[in-house]
Amino acid sequence: MKSIKTAALSVLAVITGVAFSASPQAEETLRLEWVMQGQFAGPIVAYDKGYYEEAGVAIELLPAGPDIKPAVTVAQGSDTFGLGHPNQIIAARSNGVPLVMVMQFGQKSATTYVVRKEAGISSVSDMPGHSVGLWFGGDEHEFLAMLNAAGVGQEDVQIISQGFDIISWLNGEYEVMQVTRFNELLQVYDNGFSPEDLVLLNPEDYGVALISGGLFTTERVINEKPDVVQGVVEATMRGWKDALADPGAAAEIVLKYNEELTLESQVNQIKAMADLICAGPTLEGAFGKSVLADWETSQSVILEAGVIDSTIDLEEGFTNGFWDMVSADYKQVMCSM
Repeated sequence: MKSIKTAALSVLAVITGVAFSASPQAEETLRLEWVMQGQFAGPIVAYDKGYYEEAGVAIELLPAGPDIKPAVTVAQGSDTFGLGHPNQIIAARSNGVPLVMVMQFGQKSATTYVVRKEAGISSVSDMPGHSVGLWFGGDEHEFLAMLNAAGVGQEDVQIISQGFDIISWLNGEYEVMQVTRFNELLQVYDNGFSPEDLVLLNPEDYGVALISGGLFTTERVINEKPDVVQGVVEATMRGWKDALADPGAAAEIVLKYNEELTLESQVNQIKAMADLICAGPTLEGAFGKSVLADWETSQSVILEAGVIDSTIDLEEGFTNGFWDMVSADYKQVMCSM
């Protein structure tokens, strides 16, 4: 029987940086982007159902947090795999860190920008004279690119550094709020708003989306352990297929690893993840595939923002070679919920 990671232990791991391991014998690790939750239903389901074991891989899932970044831990060699976004891989490679995306499950930006319909903002072109709350430290670049795409100067908009909750927006301290589709946006709905009350400013509508989650590792791991990489890619895709087919059952599994969550919140989070996944190649029966055009967009955004000084060879930043070898059954997931 698999050990249960409680929320307290997950939080302890995030705060202290100590890697909590339910399986001391595990040879490989997969660093998530945050605590155990429905955002990571694919690998959690795969772990719980033994799909990694079936693929011949002994692996442990580990939480991350504000001071624990998968791109850093994988680059340092303390973790074998991590979850992250193409722009993070591009930035790492521009600094000589050879990270490689080996499977792309998210096909939209993880973020959108929410505003009350009564504010009179129906598009980014309406932003002059209005205010927006953004997460800084790199997360602000997408919306700034949206302003640029709409021909709106940053000086014409009041840009506010927002916290990691929705209270300030609820209190009317700024009109537009950056949210993740699977977390803060759901909190907005939980606070009495309906989709009809809101306008969502989506980065994909402006051609500047920093598409979201993927599974990455290093060139060294790819060269030294190709069978392990293949097994992790296939098992993770298999886990996502199951999670999207039955969000309720997947949420029940997630709760085993973080008992402080609620079933309803995790079902909703998994359904929100389906929205990120069910776009682009996924809709053509190619779930898990990386698309060069999306990487070109991400590189363009962070190059314009000055995050990187020059372009990199994007086709060294990702590979579909392992995806190609995955069973065709796992490349087709349920997208109607």
